[in-house]
Amino acid sequence: MEEPKKYYANTYHHLYNRGVNKSKIFFDNNDYQYFLRMVKKYKEKYSINILCYCLLPNHFHLFAKQLMNDFTIGKFVGDLTNAFTKGMNKKYNRSGALFQGKTKSKFVDDESYFLWLCKYILNNPVDAELVTQPEDWNYSSAKKYFGLEEDNLTEVKEIMNRFDSSDDLIHFIKTEEKKFDYSVLF
Repeated sequence: MEEPKKYYANTYHHLYNRGVNKSKIFFDNNDYQYFLRMVKKYKEKYSINILCYCLLPNHFHLFAKQLMNDFTIGKFVGDLTNAFTKGMNKKYNRSGALFQGKTKSKFVDDESYFLWLCKYILNNPVDAELVTQPEDWNYSSAKKYFGLEEDNLTEVKEIMNRFDSSDDLIHFIKTEEKKFDYSVLF
């Protein structure tokens, strides 16, 4: 039996989904930019904070915080993926599902997961061998966390407040240590 969703104010969620049959969902730079515009639109509509994100060719990860009881993560991600699917179907003259089922939502209630989830998400393009450093990937919040670029999407305070300095965060994200069982994040 599926665990009941815990969508209420001040809860944290790891949201992720991938393309049908693990196929691409982003085909060019404009597709990534369109997805990010939709994230911004729906995060504002539903009072959601994005703590960190990463978009890869065939999947995405969002670490999000629901701010109010009335506007849920479920509504946010449903509208986001529906709008993106409709846009891609129109752009590429296709029809049908783009994503492999419903977006997964892992409730994050253990403080120790916060930092490891951020590390996992920001290192996704490195682990996929798309880049050698997290900040080299253009479609994640790594550049904002590393102080290389501003974005109007990511709320970094909650993660940054758990470190003494930005250098400590960067060291944590980039360290080769794998002392965490990432399977608990899914």
